[in-house]
This record gives sequence, structure tokens and C-alpha cells, in this order.
Amino acid sequence: MNNFIKYTTYSLLLLMSTFMVYSCTEEITGPDVLAEKDGPAVIDYVRITDPTVSDSLLDGAFLGSLIAIIGDNLGDTRELWFNDQKALLNPTYITDKTILVNVPTTVPTEVTNEMRLVFSDKSELKYPFKVNVPAPNIDGIKSEFVPAGGIAEIYGDFFFEPLEVEFVGGVKGKNISIEKTKLRIEVPEGAKPGKIKVKTNFGTRESGFYFRDDRNIILNFDDKKCETWTAAYSDANGLMAGVQPVDGVYAYFSKDNHGAWSWQNGMTMQYWAPRGRGNVPVARGLVNDLVFKMEVNVPVEWTGVRMEIFPAPFGESEGRGSAKSGIYRWAPFTDGPYKTDGWVTVEFPLSEFVHNTDNDEPTRKIENISELANFTMMSFGPADGEHNIKIAFDNIRIVPKS
Repeated sequence: MNNFIKYTTYSLLLLMSTFMVYSCTEEITGPDVLAEKDGPAVIDYVRITDPTVSDSLLDGAFLGSLIAIIGDNLGDTRELWFNDQKALLNPTYITDKTILVNVPTTVPTEVTNEMRLVFSDKSELKYPFKVNVPAPNIDGIKSEFVPAGGIAEIYGDFFFEPLEVEFVGGVKGKNISIEKTKLRIEVPEGAKPGKIKVKTNFGTRESGFYFRDDRNIILNFDDKKCETWTAAYSDANGLMAGVQPVDGVYAYFSKDNHGAWSWQNGMTMQYWAPRGRGNVPVARGLVNDLVFKMEVNVPVEWTGVRMEIFPAPFGESEGRGSAKSGIYRWAPFTDGPYKTDGWVTVEFPLSEFVHNTDNDEPTRKIENISELANFTMMSFGPADGEHNIKIAFDNIRIVPKS
């Protein structure tokens, strides 16, 4: 019974669609549908198929769109091409005055911005017509830091071959794989910090993010370091198991059976400005315009004990709970274990640094980031039992929103 109902519904929809297209043909072409061919084929204009819509003439259409080609002596059309893509023709919808056709859904490789009609005698008629494909859209990148020879994963939409990715320095990446919403690009030697460009036949788009963002690096654990008695470094202590560097030395938290409210030196990363670069703000600008970013690598499942992140005023203390600051609580495991596939870039709006020590309510906010010179990250908070924690991190920075 259900199959019968589905089949009957499908048949009715097909019949209605056929009737609608037929009605469009009748309305658009008028009484001369069957006029004899009496001269060369001509295209007068292209329009949408809804006869009730005024001002519906087209110089282009999107992939898959149904269009009506209006002219004279068109009935002998055997092939219809849009750029280098051949359309599927239905003889039922071809008359001397009108052709109803769907623009092909395949993205053209060679763009001529023309439609081309081929007739039975192999003669051709060309007419200016664009297939509207958006320029590439860049939403983000898996990791803003990727070494030369490494693979950058870029996310967005409308990625179509032929395609090229250009880095600052005028060097182009090698295409490893191209999908409509994801690119995998081998980073070339000579790539410099800055915005990347993605180019297709349909336009060029520049990223909002900076590749290898070197603006306002607070800590990179190479020449900008934290207190030596806190988080381990990959240079002095060897690499954390399973984690290769993404940009020189990195720091990490690593501990088995880490429990609730366990304040331990190796599970904190503290930068005290008096022992570092002096009373220099960790950032300048409006809090609502800034984001905190870093690269992280979590090779084993993280299931408990959050990470607290906070700047603080200049002084010989971590400054947790300062009235001028607020804490961001990063707990990506709330919906299930968190693990990364290599290095990824994470970012948090500075406006969300709103917590105060152990209070669960957001009672603080950063009013003036230029008053803060210290910086701390720590694995500290409530937990259900004990948890194995391994988190590598690098390139701590506060930068403008993309």
C-alpha cells in the first residue's frame, strides 16, 4: 500500500511538472510554434520560464537553472553547449521558436561565456551567455601554522578546478586534493606570513585569516618563553609522544590521572612580565574586536579537567582572579572526548573571558586589555574522577578578529 501511494504521488508530480513546462512553452512561444524554417537560426533573447515575471531577460544563469531560449529557426538544434559542458536536450521542448533547457550542473573547465548551438548540418550558432558560478569562498584553515612541505587544509566553498592557492611571497602551493568545500595544499618553500589567495576561473578570494600569523605573538617558546618551572618544553624535555613540532619549540601539559582542582607546576603555563619583556601589554585595542588564538595538538582523548586561560596585570604573580581580568574556561570535551588530528588552530573571543576563579557564573570581563601584561594557562577545575591529559600548544597570541 505504501509503495502504491509513493508511486502514485511520484506519477502525479511528474505529470504536473510536464504540464507546467508545456504551459511555459505555449505561453512563451505563442501560435508560431510550428512555423517552418525559412532562414538562418537566430537567438533573440534568453529568459526565465515563468511568463508572469516581467523583466526576466537573462545574460547568465546558475548551474541547473531552467531557461527558455527565444529566437527563430531553432528546431534543427542537435547539441547545445554552455562553455565546454553539453546540455541534455529533450526534443519535446525544442521548436523553431523556443528551446527549454536546463543549464548543465557540471562546472565548466574552459570558460568562454557563450552558449553554442550545433545543427544537423554541423553549422553552429554562438550567443553570449554566462554560467554563474561564485568565486571561491574561504571560511577557515585547520591550522594557521604549517611547515614547508606540510599539508594545509583550507575550508570554504566553490572550490573548482582549475584552482591555485597563492601565499605571501608570490609562491603557489601544490594541489593535493580539491573538493567543493575543502582543499588540501602542500605548503611551498618561501611561503611568508599573511593572507592567502584562492583563485579559480570564476574569481579570486583572499582569506580573512593570516597564514603563519606573526602579529602580536605573546609566547612561542622559542624566543618568547614562559616560566621555566611550569609547562615542559619540547626542546629541553624531548617531544611529547606522537607530536611533531608545527613551528619550532612547543610547550605541553602531560599527566596521567590528573584530578579535580589539582594545581601543579607542570600543568600550568605562566608568563610573568617582570621576568620577561617588562610592563608590555599582551594586546592593544577594543576587547570586542580581539580574539585569543593558539595552535594545539591533542593526541589522546581529553575527557576531563578544563583548561583555564587568562591575562593578568603586571606583577610577580599569575594574577588569577584579578578584578581587571577574566578567565576563559576551555572544555571541548563536554559533548564527548576531544582529540585532534594533528595541529589545529583554536580561537576564543576576548569578550568571552568572563569568569572569576571558582565561581561558575560569568561575573567578570576584561575592560582594558592594555592594562594586562601577564599571561597564564592551566589545567585546573572540577572533574569526575581522574583523567589522562596530553595537550601540546604553540604560538599564543591575541589578534584582531578575521
